[in-house]
Amino acid sequence: MSEISRNDIIISVSIVAMLLISVGFITLLNNNNPPVFGFFHEGESQTFLTYTDNKNHYEIKYPNTWERSVKLNNEVLFIAPKDASSVSSPAGFVVKTIPTPGKNISTDAATKQLTSEIQAAHQDFNLESTTTTNIDGKKATKIIFTATDSKLQNRKAMQIVISNYENLYILTYKASTDKYGSYENTANQMVDSFKFLPR
Repeated sequence: MSEISRNDIIISVSIVAMLLISVGFITLLNNNNPPVFGFFHEGESQTFLTYTDNKNHYEIKYPNTWERSVKLNNEVLFIAPKDASSVSSPAGFVVKTIPTPGKNISTDAATKQLTSEIQAAHQDFNLESTTTTNIDGKKATKIIFTATDSKLQNRKAMQIVISNYENLYILTYKASTDKYGSYENTANQMVDSFKFLPR
């Protein structure tokens, strides 16, 4: 069975580290969109927007109050707005696409390799669970874990790996441990909304 290239792993681990270090990072891509303050709590009604990635053949819905940032390395970052009393954003969600042309990589194998790399990067990494799930009819592997970032803040994360055609898709939800439950339903709605586009 083929393995993910080391460069792809390094990039993926860098994404995880970036979110663990600064989930509050927000980039405004469109100056016509004003900054948004406050945030939705569980149980409140939310309006969702649809982000479509025609290059990587998927779409996902996200709350209209969350900031969206598209990176050059097949990565899309969604950031929850800050609480008025906080200096950083409480939660973030990333969709990362890793091209795997000509390779047959199972989600289980990819998840084990990613988990090993994350564990090596974070000494207090604690794997809470590993489960099999389905995303848009495709088998996926989900892990939930905690780790402390460089600012000594404990973060909790849910990471889902999906394989479709010659790509791996990594969906990652991260939040501070005290806010994880507050945004978990929103993150699950985003995961449920993830759909592959026809080719």
